[in-house]
Amino acid sequence: MEKVVVLKLDGDLEIGGFRASLEIKEGDRVLIEITRSLPPNPELAAEMQRHWQEYRNLGLVTRIKPGSIKHNFINPNKLSTRLKEIKESGEKLGNLINQWLKSEQFRDIDRGLREELNRTEKVRVLVRTEDNYLRKLPWHLWDFIDRYSFAEVALSPIEYKSPQLLPIAAKSKVRVLAILGCSAGIDIEKDRELLKSLPNAEVVFLLEPKHNQINDKLWEQPWDIIFFAGHGETDEDTGRIHINETDSLTLNEVWYGLKKAVVNGLQLAIFNSCDGLGLAQRLDDLEIPQMIVMREMVPDFVAQKFLNDFLTNFASGHSLYQAFREAREKLQGLETDFPCASWLPIICQNPSVEPPTWNDLIPQKRGFNLFQIIIQCNFKFKWAVLLLLTGGSVGWLYGLPKLAILVNDFGFDRYQKGDLITARKVLHLAEILNPDNRVVPYTLGWLCQDIQDFECAREKYRRSAKLGFAGAYSQLARLLIVHDKNYNGAVNLIWQGLELAKDDATKYSLLKNLGWARLEQGRYEEALIQQNAAIKLDNNRASAYCLKAQVLEGMNDTKGALKEWQTCLKFADPKIADEDVWIGKARARLDLK
Repeated sequence: MEKVVVLKLDGDLEIGGFRASLEIKEGDRVLIEITRSLPPNPELAAEMQRHWQEYRNLGLVTRIKPGSIKHNFINPNKLSTRLKEIKESGEKLGNLINQWLKSEQFRDIDRGLREELNRTEKVRVLVRTEDNYLRKLPWHLWDFIDRYSFAEVALSPIEYKSPQLLPIAAKSKVRVLAILGCSAGIDIEKDRELLKSLPNAEVVFLLEPKHNQINDKLWEQPWDIIFFAGHGETDEDTGRIHINETDSLTLNEVWYGLKKAVVNGLQLAIFNSCDGLGLAQRLDDLEIPQMIVMREMVPDFVAQKFLNDFLTNFASGHSLYQAFREAREKLQGLETDFPCASWLPIICQNPSVEPPTWNDLIPQKRGFNLFQIIIQCNFKFKWAVLLLLTGGSVGWLYGLPKLAILVNDFGFDRYQKGDLITARKVLHLAEILNPDNRVVPYTLGWLCQDIQDFECAREKYRRSAKLGFAGAYSQLARLLIVHDKNYNGAVNLIWQGLELAKDDATKYSLLKNLGWARLEQGRYEEALIQQNAAIKLDNNRASAYCLKAQVLEGMNDTKGALKEWQTCLKFADPKIADEDVWIGKARARLDLK
């Protein structure tokens, strides 16, 4: 279960500072509550204003109101200077943010966060504030968010109401209302193409509509997602969207229609347009559960890239927050040409609502459709099904286990290709076909772990372990080490797994985790023996080197540790959660060398 961090900041950045309160929750259980303060920081406020003004002065072609900003055609020789200045301004702003959040008055809150949360846990961080400076602050520059790879920030209001939502009705597809507004100077056709390609989605498009057309559609039927692409702006804290070449709307002008959409189950509003914080403030009053907006002027290509990556991730089974973080971070690759691209998107969250997954929006699809699965499978699988269906009771008796293996292989293939929704359904089918297959729950455990559903992962690994699969003991032990800090329990599981392990890959994993547990227990000599044993089995994998480096640090062997950190960095894969954390540690240690 993911944890929720609520950081409430009530006050003013320029003059009075903030009353700061921290609450960390897991489900209905409150794990920690701390109340402290943050001092005023007029320097930070001024630097943020200056930075965003310099950003606007670049004259990028954006989704702001057509003609509202004169594009500054910068001499190419001066453009590189401007881009350098923006980068330096961003670095200065990041430093000021972290200095401020390291204030003495805030230290207990910062310490509480880092002590209570694990870097591999999925965490939603809700910053509840009404201060406009804090709403524009690039919170991802906070080193806490940077270091915790599965944490993501959302903005929430100080005061809010729980929306009165009807239960999500049974349906076969996610219902999306896509409003494609004024497109002067930008290409929203790519937004349309992406929306049309979404799996299990019914998308209704309104192309440069009139006011009454939008209003009618909002009342016509329930919607899960409302999407707007086109020009937008915020003027004196009031958000406005340009729905066609001549007309624009504030949210007040479709207030009752949006209110009806919320009551009917609207879960997410995406405004892929410029300067959306004014919209977000008004949408808070509507009690929309989740919104995604752009903080500032957004270049057209950046808007398209973000939408593509976010919706692809979300529809493939990632949580809303993890899909968002990955899409946001990918924008960094555009920042040579589009400075601060990864600063622009932000989630606005009603604190009382649990964000849905894509599958939550189509509740009756949680089961599986055997016919659809068979259609997608390869010839070998289809032939096996045919033999099974024509083989009578003997065919069923002897064929089901083999069919389960084929289904598992297909599910694993879907998992490797990132199609997590199909993979989960197919693997559940494999479980039903042969409940005694010990590999299937193990594979499901990996899938659950990938989407940060650790309770599901534990359940599947336990089932696989009970069926005698050694690898499941290793994964259960890792969860005890990382999430529960139950090192004795981990050691006990690992010894059981080692008795069953036959192949070197499984033995490596078990020995590495045994050394990890001993490291956390401070039993460094034993930890070193286990990591060396793991390396002897496979000297091209990163984990044992990364852990050995930490063991040697514990033994005050700095020179030896640096050597292991270098090897750790050589083999480590940032896509693996543990190794991603160790990459950061390795770089930090080697930078200090």
